[in-house]
Amino acid sequence: MTDQTSKERKMLLQEVEGLLSFIAFPILVVDCSGRVIHVNPTAEHVWRRSQVVLLNQALQKLVDSPQLIEFVEKGKPLRDFPVDVLEAAGRRHPYLCRLHPLFVNRQVEGAILQFTEQVVETEFKKNRKYVTRYSFEDIRGHSPSTMALKEQARKIAKSDSTVLIRGESGTGKEVLAQSIHHASTRSTGPFVAINCAAIPEALLESELFGYEDGAFTGAKKGGKPGRFELALHGTLFLDEIGDMPSYLQAKLLRVLQERRIERIGGSESIPVDARLIAATHKDLEAMIVSGQFREDLFYRLHVIPLYVPPLRERTEDLYDLIQFYMKFFGDRLGKEPKRFTTQAMKCLLDYHWPGNIRELENTMEYIVNLEIGDLVTISSLPTTIRANETNEEVQPAIVPPPPTLSEFSLEKTEEQLIIQAIQRFGKSTEGKRKAAEFLGISVATLYRRLSKINRKHTFT
Repeated sequence: MTDQTSKERKMLLQEVEGLLSFIAFPILVVDCSGRVIHVNPTAEHVWRRSQVVLLNQALQKLVDSPQLIEFVEKGKPLRDFPVDVLEAAGRRHPYLCRLHPLFVNRQVEGAILQFTEQVVETEFKKNRKYVTRYSFEDIRGHSPSTMALKEQARKIAKSDSTVLIRGESGTGKEVLAQSIHHASTRSTGPFVAINCAAIPEALLESELFGYEDGAFTGAKKGGKPGRFELALHGTLFLDEIGDMPSYLQAKLLRVLQERRIERIGGSESIPVDARLIAATHKDLEAMIVSGQFREDLFYRLHVIPLYVPPLRERTEDLYDLIQFYMKFFGDRLGKEPKRFTTQAMKCLLDYHWPGNIRELENTMEYIVNLEIGDLVTISSLPTTIRANETNEEVQPAIVPPPPTLSEFSLEKTEEQLIIQAIQRFGKSTEGKRKAAEFLGISVATLYRRLSKINRKHTFT
């Protein structure tokens, strides 16, 4: 090597060292075996060791990540790879590592490693968009199927295994997914949801995997992270997974296998650290037979299957849900509590609820908005529900919410309210007429009910 070449090399090295010193992030430059050949001043502060001590150190003694040295040796780029930085005192701190390989004549000669302190929880708290609103306490109902579902979901919440939630539209699949996340060890991380049916097919890939700067016309300058990256250390909820296009099913399968993604237009391999929960109302087995859904992806998703039953399969929960939503919308809209006649309540209990919880919620909001009195009769209900009413005579009486579902007895409640109405308006003919009007029943019906009650009570 000539003196001129040696001088130029020294100047180039000084320029590189000067540039690295301006970078606020800790930087390590290693050779192909992982031996440190250069560090910047920020790295000295992070590792709490001088540059002299850090030089010639093995990467494995500074960073706890067996895979990192493999990526250095293979010359494989990385973005946001989770590692633990090891301080001199033995303390560990979580960091994200970005690896840029160094090649000379197409041979791997080393890598530049940039480390960024993980502030996932802080960023997560700043971005309220990815905070859960529901927990298991928000799944209301005491039917055997509801209790069994909650118990099963609580058991698997602490696991990182993939969950597939199935059930009809409006049954509350996302509420269950959020509840699982809320009870998991990832609860301090983000809950990122995406509806595969609501986003145009052309945009779904970029929403899931993100893209690099200039990846396509209209791409955001600087690129954009996808939902997999946004869900770092949290949960990714893929709703309506049955509507995912076939080519994206193949890409999703690879992500589940490799636990890594690549942005559109990028070449860096980005590790994925998110629990996956998928949901669908479709018959995936039939879609597999018809070629619309990949069988191998189905079994990757079908690790822990959960089924959310429709309302018609858990009618024991209906009364509790009706009273809850009546109070909820009454409080929200500033309306007085309302009571149901037996006929109106029976109509609601007999309805098949094809829209499930979502339809029930909308119905209660409709009633609270439009019923001006404090008594909900059959005419107060939406026409779609009234059409379900049979022509059989149903003896109406006011049914207030009981303390618990198990104590609910329609006949006992009717008797108590009729007795209270008679005591309030009197036992005269006019009093009984007013009592019948207050109860929302005919005078003839009141007399029939009183004759039955008189076997236990005396009215003079």
